[in-house]
Amino acid sequence: VQQQPWAQDIGQALGIEDEQSQAAFRQHFSAELDKEFEKHPETHTLLLSSEHFQSRLHGPVLIGKLKAFLDPWVDTFEIIVYFRRQDQVSLALEATRLKSTIQLKAIQPLNTFRTMPRYFAYDTIYENWENVFGKSAMKARLYQPKDWPNEDIVQDFCAACSLPSPAARTHRPNRSLNRKGFHFLHALNRVYPAENGYGQDPRRAALVKLIAQQYAGHYYPIGRAEAETKYAMFAETNERLRQMAFPDHPAPLFDEDFSYYPETAEPIVPSYDDAVEIATFLWNTQIDALPQPRLRDQLKRLFRK
Repeated sequence: VQQQPWAQDIGQALGIEDEQSQAAFRQHFSAELDKEFEKHPETHTLLLSSEHFQSRLHGPVLIGKLKAFLDPWVDTFEIIVYFRRQDQVSLALEATRLKSTIQLKAIQPLNTFRTMPRYFAYDTIYENWENVFGKSAMKARLYQPKDWPNEDIVQDFCAACSLPSPAARTHRPNRSLNRKGFHFLHALNRVYPAENGYGQDPRRAALVKLIAQQYAGHYYPIGRAEAETKYAMFAETNERLRQMAFPDHPAPLFDEDFSYYPETAEPIVPSYDDAVEIATFLWNTQIDALPQPRLRDQLKRLFRK
């Protein structure tokens, strides 16, 4: 059963508390869109990009409501969707949830396959959107960086939208976490939870951002054999997706290279030494950010007998 918007974290973050505030938000958003089109009468393309379309619109009824909302402004729809191998998505999702202040009771690798099955049923996801917007509107793509210009998804997305390609980026935002970053945020969400819900504490958000940048990478709390076994659960649905959305692509749909997984899982138990290392990094970062005269004064006070 789909929760009402005001019962969801994203609704609360937008200030939606009940049906009345939902209607007010909808009216305000519509008015803002009208203003944008009035300011740019020559503009021919409205671009909306959000991962929440997949995670929150769970069936054709909700997808249909989105289309009905956009119909007054849009003549022709194009739906661009990227499909990524399920085991990779599950590991990335755990890191994203940690950065979003969610308190995981335990580190349970690939547990989302059981708790969020429709999130990984790609054939059903594609079919739901196709049934609402039509087959001609669908532009499905694979999440395979080696096939993108400069291995940059933004450049690939722009090419799919027939938009000018931006310059190659030197920094990739929203990267996953390595083992140290994963364990730190896992503990942080217990001892320093977000008091205002959807990550609105600016000091806490700055800390999470700093850790995510410094300890970006990959964490593999499962071994290679388990990852292959979990991925094999989706062989049938992935083949159905291939036939619907990628009929010219040879089977299997996804690259099935698992060689980057370790033979055995990385330790799930956090390390005391890692905690000390991160504390040292945070201290040095704070010191480096201070103006030099102020730094000298603070150090004098700190070590004054």
